[in-house]
Formats: sequence, C-alpha cells, structure tokens
Amino acid sequence: MRSILLTTGLLFAGAALAAAPAVAKPSARTTAETTGVIAELTGCKALTDNAARLACYDQAAAKLEAATASGEVKVLDREDIRATRRSLFGFDLPKLPFFKGDDSAKDTPEELDAVIRSVQAAPYGKFNLTMEDGAVWASAEPLPRDPKVGAKVHLKKGAIGNYFMTVGSMRSVRATRVR
Repeated sequence: MRSILLTTGLLFAGAALAAAPAVAKPSARTTAETTGVIAELTGCKALTDNAARLACYDQAAAKLEAATASGEVKVLDREDIRATRRSLFGFDLPKLPFFKGDDSAKDTPEELDAVIRSVQAAPYGKFNLTMEDGAVWASAEPLPRDPKVGAKVHLKKGAIGNYFMTVGSMRSVRATRVR
C-alpha cells in the first residue's frame, strides 16, 4: 500500500497503519514522490507574478487532487489521527515517523473501556477476548471466572509496557494485545 496520509501539515505513512504491530516505514521513493507533490504546491507561493502563481497553484492542485483520487495521498483530520491512536492502544509501537510533530500524543489513552464480543478459552485458565471494536486481548494470568460475551472490560496501561485488564467485577490481571 503506497498511500501517504496528510493532515494539518503532517505526512503519515498509511502502510504503517494497516499493519500494526508490524510497522513498515515509507519507502524513500514514496516519500519523495509525495514530498514532490506537496513541495510543488507550497513552492507556488514564491512566485511574484499573480498569473504565474495562479497557474502554478492550479497545476499543483490538479496533481494533488489526482494523487488523492488514486489513493497515493490521503487527507486526515486530527480526529482521524486520535481514532488511529486509540485503535492502536495496547500495541508497543516504535516512534512512528508520521506522528512526528503531532500533538495528538496527549490524546493517546492510558485507559480504555470495551465490551466483549467473543470469548476463547486458552490453557491454564487464561482467555482470549475479542472486543466489539475487533481488538483481541489475551489474559496473561488466569481469570477467577469465565468471562461472558457482553461483559464490560476496563483496560489500563501499566508500568514498563504492561497492560491490565479488569473484566466486570473480577480482579485485575495482566493482559497483552494480540491484534
């Protein structure tokens, strides 16, 4: 996937969003092509002749529109970025280049509430829980009782990359995001 996400002056590598937690870096070619489209558009402001500047903007805007229509460039607003950060909750991600300079990091949740869509038993009293949003969490410790579909789950970020899961009124156990 060679799409680039653009939001409020920030470039985002779309391929990385599609493959969490295995994050791919944008290729130099993709970055250069997209930077070229954006650079061409922003470079128009340097022209002093009104007619030349307008022609430059028209040509650059047409290229940007074509790149957007073909899927090579995606435009996201801050709410889309926040939703992406929320959907990645529980994954240990490296510093992603497309979040550089983005102030939505302060909106990355420390806690999250979810509802169980399906339950799969694992050995030794552990469970894999699929949430309504599609996220799958595995209990790293045995749960005192079998969790039920529709039960509320509270997920909380702990120290040193740990996460804790509380199913209903059960005690909190360590958990890992599977997908």
